[in-house]
Amino acid sequence: MAKNTQRNETSVYTRQVKELNTYVKTYIAPSKIHGVGVFALQNIPKGAVLFADMLSKVYTLPYDEFHRLRPPIKDYLLERWPQILNGSKFIYPDTRIQAFANHSDDPNYDAVNDIMLGDVIVGEEITENYRKIKGNEKIYT
Repeated sequence: MAKNTQRNETSVYTRQVKELNTYVKTYIAPSKIHGVGVFALQNIPKGAVLFADMLSKVYTLPYDEFHRLRPPIKDYLLERWPQILNGSKFIYPDTRIQAFANHSDDPNYDAVNDIMLGDVIVGEEITENYRKIKGNEKIYT
């Protein structure tokens, strides 16, 4: 029985590591454009899906499994939720990331299709064109 439980936990942790290494691409920080914005945690290539509108999920990945995460993701998650060190669960994302994307007339992100329009390097702000939002003329004139 104990072996089955251990195997199930390993399977769950492997899935969670894969998800986090796939989904965690951005962070929210002060923006030179306006207020706060979305920034690249890692290099993101043109055509990549950003997962900027995904719903939050609870993760149970223990600290001793964090060595399997990419370094910037590991660092980001531990900075955000330091109680992971003590066995705490955590959520990702903890906000609707897309809601923090600032406008640009020359955006690097297509929010309608959730894909990058160009290569983005670590620390670069990710922007969208608000005029691509259906019905935008009711708000942006």
